[in-house]
Amino acid sequence: MMRCLALDYGGSSVKYAIVNERAEMEITGSGPAALESTEAFLESVSNLYNQYQNQIDGIALSLPGFINPISGEHFGSGVYSDILAGKNVIELVKARCACNVSVENDGKCAALAEAWNGSLSGVKSGVVLVLGSGIGGGVIIDGKVLHGKNTTAGEFSFFLTGRDYNAFDASWMSVGTMGLTYQICKQKNLDLTIQDAAPMMSLLNTMVGDKFPKFNEEPKKIKADGRQIFKWIEEGDHEALIIYQRFLHSLAMMCENIQITLAPELIVIGGGLSCAERLIDDLREEIDALCKATMITDEMKAVVVRSRYLDECNILGAMYNYIQQYGM
Repeated sequence: MMRCLALDYGGSSVKYAIVNERAEMEITGSGPAALESTEAFLESVSNLYNQYQNQIDGIALSLPGFINPISGEHFGSGVYSDILAGKNVIELVKARCACNVSVENDGKCAALAEAWNGSLSGVKSGVVLVLGSGIGGGVIIDGKVLHGKNTTAGEFSFFLTGRDYNAFDASWMSVGTMGLTYQICKQKNLDLTIQDAAPMMSLLNTMVGDKFPKFNEEPKKIKADGRQIFKWIEEGDHEALIIYQRFLHSLAMMCENIQITLAPELIVIGGGLSCAERLIDDLREEIDALCKATMITDEMKAVVVRSRYLDECNILGAMYNYIQQYGM
């Protein structure tokens, strides 16, 4: 049976697994992100390869950024842009590791995982939205991911959800966890410096901080992660509910615009926020309200479902991309 070392490179860590052709993960682990240099990235791959080379047939990579999965070129964007943009990832890794190598964008890997044996298994066309710090995902047509011009199809973080041409109009702000956390912190006067992705929070504050209320007292030392945010929502917290309703409105707009443009059979919602039990039902209600208010017929109404996968979707999608590239 074919097995690969599948690696999912994120902003804070790299997750890896030995995955077989039946989408079973036999060994799993994680380590720190290799953001310092190209050499650090290559060492992180080759060290794991050296450890498992006798158990695997190849290496399957999932990375942020604009990537050509056929040639292996990284065109930039994402947290690895400084060390990989303009480089051929496949060639670099093959020079260190004597095996076949595949690479694909992380959001597109998530979509491929759902197409392989997840919520889009057996579905001819579908879209995956991954609600992370930004909005990852991809478009699946006939079991294959759509890349489009410059491999930028499915870059939903840049989807516009407003009309004022500011940061709030981009979906990474209105629908992503980073934007949601920032808005909650500003409305509740929470300390930005203790939040996840604190440097980005500081940058957002210089861009749009003047649009929020000013407080005389010191910010509260409370961390607003996804679990805490939904706890406030369940408790009926006024500020949290207002921002959550805006979030649902923007996400419903995204889903319905995607539905009208591509007419997928399903839109799969994944990522950390999708773990909240109420999210999918709340989103369906918001889509119903949007369609009723704008006279959108049932034939054009988005059908949304929860992702089958959580943290492992990028790893499994990287493996499926490898299979599509090299066969079994």
